[in-house]
Amino acid sequence: MKTVSIVMCTYNGEQFLREQLDSILAQTYPIHELIIQDDCSTDHTADIVREYARQYPFIRFYANISNLGFNRNFQDALSKAEGDYIAIADQDDIWYEEKIAAQMEAIGDNDLCVSAYHTGTVYRSDRNIKVTHPSCQLEYLLFYDSTPGHSMLIRKDFIRKIFQEWDGHILYDWWIAVNAHLNHGLTCVDQPLNWHRPHEGSAIHQLNRKYGAHIRQNPTWEPYIYGFRDYRRQQRLETWQFFYGYICRKTAGQPRLALSHRLSRLLTRKDPVSLFRLCLTCMLHKQTIYYNPRQKGLISWVRAFFYPMIRAYGNTYFRL
Repeated sequence: MKTVSIVMCTYNGEQFLREQLDSILAQTYPIHELIIQDDCSTDHTADIVREYARQYPFIRFYANISNLGFNRNFQDALSKAEGDYIAIADQDDIWYEEKIAAQMEAIGDNDLCVSAYHTGTVYRSDRNIKVTHPSCQLEYLLFYDSTPGHSMLIRKDFIRKIFQEWDGHILYDWWIAVNAHLNHGLTCVDQPLNWHRPHEGSAIHQLNRKYGAHIRQNPTWEPYIYGFRDYRRQQRLETWQFFYGYICRKTAGQPRLALSHRLSRLLTRKDPVSLFRLCLTCMLHKQTIYYNPRQKGLISWVRAFFYPMIRAYGNTYFRL
């Protein structure tokens, strides 16, 4: 039987941690090890983890001597895993007992398996249930990190390889999903396998609050105007040029990735003609790049054309 390591990074997570640990311990697939790495919590997170570690010898606890931030913390913790496969766990979710078993059955020869998940503030409340199905196409992933770490099961050899070229400023789960397409592929389980609980203390919420406080929650015309400004600002960032330049090089000469190569090349260029070509390409391939079944008629074509600006509006991905 292939071994599975579970990697969890914690930071001030005492509010949700026990429920998450209990759900991991209830998995039907045997757990080889559970690695928990704390990033200098100031609450009782470390005490809770040590309590569980005393009861379960396969729990390995590490406490950072300085705060790394969630991105670097996950990279370092993932490098410690010894199992054949690695599952990533957030500190504030709840896993369903068949999560690992279902993903191990589905992953096959792929480097990555992601799954659908429930999200909401009240656990399994009928009034709050929402199922999220990650959009896994590479062309979609160029603009949006739609495959969160908590939905992932990853081949260990693959993840160690791709982090050798990672610069640390790209979201770790975005980097994993994109590179899976550039290597042996990814697959998706449509069945929701965990409950994701968004809250104000989460790492992504903190990042959005720091850099996106000026962004309207339900924008209408703003992405079409301010999105252009944000697009140009982000294009000047080294992280932007590194990310899309990397994808452009990796997809060169691969017919199956021709559209992604064209998009990434245009995303690195700063002239107006390239931006127009990018928008036109997004519109012509809207079923792949901008897929929204609720949008019909002319408005769907308009939104697809302006899709690069819509995604750039309030984007914090390149601010790490």
